[in-house]
Parts: sequence; structure tokens; C-alpha cells
Amino acid sequence: MKRIIKYILILLVIGLAGYKSVYFEKLSELKNTATEKFDAAAYSKKLWEEQLPVKMDSAIELSSLVKLIESDPADAFSKYSNALGIGNYRYSLVKATGTVAVINEDDIIMQVSHADSLMTIRLATEYIYGNALRDASKLIDIKDFTNTADLNDISEGLNKKVRTTILPEFKNQVKQGDKIEVTGAVEFNKEHINFKDLELIPARIKILK
Repeated sequence: MKRIIKYILILLVIGLAGYKSVYFEKLSELKNTATEKFDAAAYSKKLWEEQLPVKMDSAIELSSLVKLIESDPADAFSKYSNALGIGNYRYSLVKATGTVAVINEDDIIMQVSHADSLMTIRLATEYIYGNALRDASKLIDIKDFTNTADLNDISEGLNKKVRTTILPEFKNQVKQGDKIEVTGAVEFNKEHINFKDLELIPARIKILK
């Protein structure tokens, strides 16, 4: 009899320990945790409002960068360009002051002084896409992200800011012959450098009076 009581007590102790080690959680809470996603929109907004303005304030003059690339491309790209991926394409944050020569449906042709001549730049005003602004800013470290989808979403967040907050008012006001000041991103192919068809993705535009 004593042996039976002893076994019963042992079973009760084991059962109680097992009960204490088990807990229950709502399935909906588990699903919410598992499906929680990176908020690219909020992240891009913070970059745009808090960090990118400082970067734009210190952007190099486009004409100065072109001179540096012409004299020592390797050093110029090392100091004044950036890219998250490997390859020939590099992105630089630059500023340029020039005159509006032609207003097209999808872009504006502006002329910028360079040395003793004029350099023609295409200012994108319709199709704002790609990673130029994200990479040129040097604000993103690829090691901080686990997948390319988040990185692409950051690019799209910044590009959307350009499309919705920078370009609409500018396009409504700009006229041929206006002098404008632009800060933004340009793309270079360091193996096939071509300054004749540079496209500038704007992040800040000012019509000078």
C-alpha cells in the first residue's frame, strides 16, 4: 500500500512539473509575430527627413566631380561615389546650377557650365526609379539587411518622395530659360565613362530668381 501511495505521489509531482512548463498563446499573436515585416516606408521617410538633407548640403559640384574623374577616375570614384552591389555602376550625390534649355514630357534638358564650355544634363522629371538616390546617399549599409526586397523597398520609398513631394510643384512652375539649382544622384559606368548623356535624379530643386 505504501508503495502504491509513493508511486501516486511521484506521478503527481511529474504531472505538476509538466503542467508548469507548458503555456498557451493565441494563434493570432503567433501569426502576427511571424508575419511582422520591415516598414520600408517609415524607414525611407526617416532617411528623407532626418539624414538625407545633411548629405545633400555637402554634395560635390557636378562640374568639379567631372574634372576629378577626367584626371583620376579611380580616386574620384573611390571618394565621391558609392554602390551597394559589385559591378561597374557607381552613384554620386551632386549639385548643379544651370539653365533650362528644353522642357520635355519626361525630362528637362539643362545646361551647366563646365570649364570653358557648357555640359548638357538630363534632369529626370517623370520616370524616377532604380537605386541611384539610395546608393549615392551612402546612408545604407547592406550588412544591416537580410534580403534585397527590403533594400529595393527603401529605394522605392525615396523615389516616391521625389515623385510626390519634389517634382509636382517644380513642373508646374518651371519655364524655359529659368536658372535652376538641383541636388541629386547621377549614375556612372566606371568602365565606359560618358559625360554626354548624364541623367540627374533630383532630390532638391530650386528655381533661382
